[in-house]
Amino acid sequence: MRTKILFFILVVLGLAANAQAPPPAPGNALIQLMLSQPPVDISSPVVATTSFDPPLVQPGEKSIYRVAFNATEVSIGWPEEITAPPQLKLRRTSSGQIMQPAGGAMRPLTTFNYAVRAAESGRFTIPEFVVDVYGKPVVVPPAQLDVRSGLPSPHEPARQLLLETAATNLYVGETLSVRVLLPATSANAVEGLAQVELNGDGFIVDKNSVRQSIQTRVRNGRGQGLYIYEASLTPIAAGEVKLSAQGFTAGMQFGGPIVISGQVTIPGGPPKYILLDSEIANLHIRPLPAEGELPGFAGAVGSYTCDLPILATNTVRVGDPVPLNVTIRGQQNLNRLAPPLPPRVPGWQIFPAVRKGVVGEPGTPSYGAAFSYTLIPTTEELHTTPAIPFSCFDPKRGAYVDLTIRPVAITVISNGAVANGEAPVLLTESAYEPEKKLALSKLVDSPGRTAGSLVPLQLRGWFPLVPLTPVLGFCALGLWDRRRRFLERHPEIARRRRARRDLRRVKRALKHAAASGDAAGFRQSAVKAMQIAVAPHYPAEPRALVGGDVLEILAGPERAGRAGEVVRRCFAEADAAAFATTSPGQDKLLGWQSEFDAVLVKLEERL
Repeated sequence: MRTKILFFILVVLGLAANAQAPPPAPGNALIQLMLSQPPVDISSPVVATTSFDPPLVQPGEKSIYRVAFNATEVSIGWPEEITAPPQLKLRRTSSGQIMQPAGGAMRPLTTFNYAVRAAESGRFTIPEFVVDVYGKPVVVPPAQLDVRSGLPSPHEPARQLLLETAATNLYVGETLSVRVLLPATSANAVEGLAQVELNGDGFIVDKNSVRQSIQTRVRNGRGQGLYIYEASLTPIAAGEVKLSAQGFTAGMQFGGPIVISGQVTIPGGPPKYILLDSEIANLHIRPLPAEGELPGFAGAVGSYTCDLPILATNTVRVGDPVPLNVTIRGQQNLNRLAPPLPPRVPGWQIFPAVRKGVVGEPGTPSYGAAFSYTLIPTTEELHTTPAIPFSCFDPKRGAYVDLTIRPVAITVISNGAVANGEAPVLLTESAYEPEKKLALSKLVDSPGRTAGSLVPLQLRGWFPLVPLTPVLGFCALGLWDRRRRFLERHPEIARRRRARRDLRRVKRALKHAAASGDAAGFRQSAVKAMQIAVAPHYPAEPRALVGGDVLEILAGPERAGRAGEVVRRCFAEADAAAFATTSPGQDKLLGWQSEFDAVLVKLEERL
């Protein structure tokens, strides 16, 4: 019974603790978003697939050689050229990567497209070859293309995108509308496109102007559904530009809103991601003419008009800012339209324009870009705002158009004067402390720094040497680094140099001890001097050397003669002083100063 009661109490306490526990703190939103994304599968075995689209063509007809990998594009070491039969002409047209769902993960799919044409009939095979993927070899299987003459006229051609441009002759900066079309399949099923790209150099694409639609057109004598991807591009360099489009078929998946008109069939189920591309369109880009350029041209290319400017108020005081609102109407490049820079006009301080966004609806006459200038009058003798030069280049006319921002009537009053019914308001706003008059500061109590000459530094005789200071510094740094590297390769030089320096210091202490009769100091300095003199030969720490090490440096006759006896006696006296209570022979050791000096000379000669 007690056990059941105790268990019941523990359960109740646990439930109460859980009920009173504070809610967990919310995590980082970015981290949560990253964790919610499916993982990318790059660990599965890489498999390459090849195909021809279509596999059967007539001589001279185009077919697409397509190679696909379940790997990222950057990890594939694709070769510059592919070995193929000489009868086939291959031209690489596009390559791309897309992520496709596979079992709760995202699997990359990379495709390489080649346009293939054969001049004669036959069966041609592109042999297998090896490609490096993720650092491992992957075999690309062979693919076979049949080329036959006399195929029936309505046969299935290579599936590709169609590229339509509004014009082919443009000026630099002129906006061009481009349409990418994907015709329906033979069953009149319309698919969408994913990751549409416009390939080429010398232009920029406005992603904000993309529009998608599905329409029905009459092609080859029958109605056919088309997926249309429309975008705008702006050339930024003159010359010949080669433009092409590519994209993956995406089934019924459309990235963004789409307008569908007519009766079409959209296939269901998961999409089959197939990389398609278009033929190359040639654009001729002309530079803007240098003659006839008007003041205030800031790169605006297109058909624009400028509305009458509007002042926030027509009565201002000297020094008060007043906004000047300007609207420029047009249908192209309003997001990139740069307002003209304000001129420098006496009596006015004008700040650069601030963009106020796009007003109106696209396609209507009210569509335009709004800007606001801030003007400050500096004198009361002004009656109109200054004209702000502005111009654009109209590609339709092929000439520059004057869009100067016109002056606006304005009344400028001084700080102390008021006009009509605005007096109470202006008097209230003009309440301020009177301006203090400028005055010279008092003289300082003591003189400052003096100068030896009033000639400027750059005119003095030594100033031409100043630019040589960095050169000399770099030369000195190079010599120092060269010396440092040399000493790193020959460390014995540094050891011997350090030993000579320490030996000179110890010899001074030795002479001082001999002159003052300090036997203990003489003995310690003598032993230390010999240890320092022979340390570089081993090399070793000088204090770790003993008498036998010093004797090894001496020649055989010297070791057995008087020099060897002096070395033994010095180390014996040092050991006796360190480990015995008395130190016999100290006075006699002082008498051997000349013999010890001779030993040091011999040791120093061997450094």
